[in-house]
Amino acid sequence: MSGEFIRVLLYFLAALMGIFTSWIVVYARNADNQMKKIVSYIFLSMMNGMLLGPVVYLSGYFPFSIEDIVLLSSAIMGLELIYPMIQFVKTIEGSSSKGINIGVYVFFTIFDEFLMSLDFISIISGKSIASLYDKDFLNVIFYPLTSYWFIFPMSLEMLLTALVALRKETKIGLIFIIFQSTVMFLTPSAIINGMWQGIAVYLGGSLMTALFIFLFEYLYRKEYAEKNFSTYLNRIIFTYFLMMVGVMIYQFDRNLIILGISIVTEMTLYLSAILRKSYFEGHGKVYWLADKKWSTAFLLNIFLAEFAMGTTFDFQYYGASPFLASLGLASYHMSITIIPAFLFDSVVFIGGITGSPWFLIMMGAEMGSLVIFKILKTDNLENRIRMALMIMAYGVYSILLPSFVLANPQNYPFVGWSMGIGTGGGLAAALILPMLLTYLISGILSLLFGARQLCSVFCTAPLMYQGTFYDSMKKFNREGDLARKITIPAERNNKIYRTVSLTVYASLGIASVVSLLDNFGYLNLTMYGTDPLVFIYIFLFDIIWYVVFITMPYFGSYGCINTGYCHWGNFNRWIGKFGFFKLKVKNSNQCVECKTKDCAKACPVGLSSQPGNFIENGEFKNSRCVGIGDCVEACPYDNIFFYDVRHFVKDRIEMKSIRKRNEKADNMEQRHL
Repeated sequence: MSGEFIRVLLYFLAALMGIFTSWIVVYARNADNQMKKIVSYIFLSMMNGMLLGPVVYLSGYFPFSIEDIVLLSSAIMGLELIYPMIQFVKTIEGSSSKGINIGVYVFFTIFDEFLMSLDFISIISGKSIASLYDKDFLNVIFYPLTSYWFIFPMSLEMLLTALVALRKETKIGLIFIIFQSTVMFLTPSAIINGMWQGIAVYLGGSLMTALFIFLFEYLYRKEYAEKNFSTYLNRIIFTYFLMMVGVMIYQFDRNLIILGISIVTEMTLYLSAILRKSYFEGHGKVYWLADKKWSTAFLLNIFLAEFAMGTTFDFQYYGASPFLASLGLASYHMSITIIPAFLFDSVVFIGGITGSPWFLIMMGAEMGSLVIFKILKTDNLENRIRMALMIMAYGVYSILLPSFVLANPQNYPFVGWSMGIGTGGGLAAALILPMLLTYLISGILSLLFGARQLCSVFCTAPLMYQGTFYDSMKKFNREGDLARKITIPAERNNKIYRTVSLTVYASLGIASVVSLLDNFGYLNLTMYGTDPLVFIYIFLFDIIWYVVFITMPYFGSYGCINTGYCHWGNFNRWIGKFGFFKLKVKNSNQCVECKTKDCAKACPVGLSSQPGNFIENGEFKNSRCVGIGDCVEACPYDNIFFYDVRHFVKDRIEMKSIRKRNEKADNMEQRHL
């Protein structure tokens, strides 16, 4: 037989293996008595014996003939049948009701696919297993687990099982498993080919992002998850984090250990769930908006998976080694500085990823989709326009211009210094003017339109906070002592606000002075060659920012505003105090009659004094109000509206027009007299 014919034959057998394994899993899942469970196990053990014998033959260690291998396979099958026979006898005697353990099914299902992969790789290559892997035990295990001989049949098995077993039971389970099977199919190591790796990384990452969007919207709409599914959800997302870490390592040095472990872990979780009938339904509910621990764990797992996924994008686009070299990591030496160097490298690496264009692109696609869902639910036209501008600003102002258009963005005010001090890098003398112009431009915008020009449009934070799923987490602002303390309206009475804001200002101010003196040559204080201002900024806004975001269930929504943590937002909100922006009502009496006071409950930064101000003054002005507009949406009487320089100018024009009409009327009356 020709080599091509053998390859096609093995492809057919691998597909058949996936289909047959799917049938066994479904049969075992639906088994309503012990005999059926035993039969399904017998099928798995038979496949195991049939595949394990050829592994021995192809190993290159044993001089067995074909006849010997047939006998060996038969002996293995006979030994593996002892366990189900014991269970069968116990069942007949009535001494056991548990039957065959699910763990046994999981092990044999994965092990059978592994053996098939090992056999087929050896047959295709025409080499013994020992020579094929240079007697490297780890390669013998992990290379077959990450090749297409294992990946593709398991993906097929997962897909078919979901379609057959779940289509009439649970929509969420079916959709989730279909996503899982597709993501597994797109494992970059499945085919040793540069084009396949690129397609697998980008398309697989995009599908994973789509899966997260689906989950966010599902949880937002339903407000709870079935207990078993909620547990499965956190475990599988953490497994995706491991999988992406494995892909990162594979991109860097072709090591397959972590990737192989993650694949086996994913299959174990999936099979353990699918073999339990109605696993994704019932068994209690987890109301995630009332469960801080679950919600925090979910946000953490999502971030870890996104972080690792963003890294794979960066490695694929720039190359793993060139990208790492660009971060300025410290050199490792066996000396007393190894611990500081490790900590430094950890900060620079994490911040280098979270601040990288491809991570921001991925996050923008994910969070922007949730904002689009929010736009579709929003009635107020101005809010819809603002959120659309926010998405555009994220794409153009935060990613496109500074990362792909401008060669030296720090030379451009307001763009290169989009978060004030530190954004553009170290503080050189030539950069002082563009930095000061940045504050001037942004300050003018805040005077005219309020701090919402930054905190609800230009900053990257609002895109993350204002999508449907994340916006609903503002309910945590009223839960727990810590969240309530942080959202105290009066900053002067909030010790947390004062402490955090002063610490941030002091650290950035000191680092700025040191950076400038370094640039003038008066000092030479760097952190492993990295400008201190750059390091402080990375630590504060590329790392701590995400810690604040992940811990929303405990710290509440918009921690950047409520803790005073964002110096750039503090500056613009302080300037906004002297500007035109405020909230006004059309009719103060309507607020007197309102019984629900929904505007106060809807505020994501915890402001609750709007009703009293509306009743007393007809308007509300507070430095923490950044024009998110949830209060406008929440008002059942459509009574609240935004007021800024546009309305001021319009009012002045109308007043001038009225004055002219009155003067004209007075003149005509005087002439008549």
